[in-house]
Amino acid sequence: MAQIIAGVAMSHSPMIMTNEAGGGERGQRFLASAAEMKDWLKQVGADVLVLVSDDHFNSYFYNHMPSFTIGIGECEGWGDWQLPKYKIPVQQSLAKHILETGLDHHVDFAFTLSMKVDHGHTQGIYFLNPDLDIPVVPIAVNTSAPPLPTMDRCFKVGEMLRGAIESWDEDLKVAIVASGGLSHWVPIPKIDSEKPEDQKLIQVLKKGREEIEELDAYLKNRETRVTNLKSGPVNEEWDRKMLELIVSKDYAALRGWSAELIEEKFGNGGQEIHNWLVLLGALQSFEPKVVCYEPIPEWVTGMAVVQFTA
Repeated sequence: MAQIIAGVAMSHSPMIMTNEAGGGERGQRFLASAAEMKDWLKQVGADVLVLVSDDHFNSYFYNHMPSFTIGIGECEGWGDWQLPKYKIPVQQSLAKHILETGLDHHVDFAFTLSMKVDHGHTQGIYFLNPDLDIPVVPIAVNTSAPPLPTMDRCFKVGEMLRGAIESWDEDLKVAIVASGGLSHWVPIPKIDSEKPEDQKLIQVLKKGREEIEELDAYLKNRETRVTNLKSGPVNEEWDRKMLELIVSKDYAALRGWSAELIEEKFGNGGQEIHNWLVLLGALQSFEPKVVCYEPIPEWVTGMAVVQFTA
């Protein structure tokens, strides 16, 4: 039977790719911690990575927005934010087993044989599995388009995930990675905004890529909206509060956080901590250690790395 042997929860930020130097010494400490986790996953012998992250209105829009999606066939990166268009090797046997186990335990994943993932997943690949020598099970959580799954629901999906992995009839070692967070505010309009300048983008958010007339220009405009931010707010107090709750294993408190609270304290981008709750649900018995926390306004994000050991 398969065995879960490790976990890593790690922030991502596209600004790393476009403005690495802007992070200064804090940024370099984060990158060093990410490199340490890559080496550690090799040392513990991870045979598979279950990678939990989110989409940023690249694959999923309001015309079709699943709460949880699992890739069970091919998987390719969009190549956004100067990341490679990875052809990600999928551990299809485990992915299908997780899907089927979920159906048996009241977790109905959306699934795809041709998954496309953006920097939420591919930055995790870039830092932890750049040679693609460890096959991946990609899972996407809706953290962008309210209404969102609750934190408690994400935790319960993680509990199911652990049971599925441990019942998989393969003698392989599995690591779980959650990519996203912590606090950051993304310059994207709310879907009910009535501002004239927001309407063109809102139509894309509602109807998907078919609303985009010039894709290259659209993607460039999206990138410019973010890279124009030379600094962004980071809520260090609440980032550290969350990390303290993780270290003390007060998962009940985190499960009770509402989307409204998260948006107020962590920002709309901070909803990505839902990804972390999936990991926490799976790794309740593991020991968490904060390897790194750096508030980096130049990357518009509170950047953290947490290691989970069996």
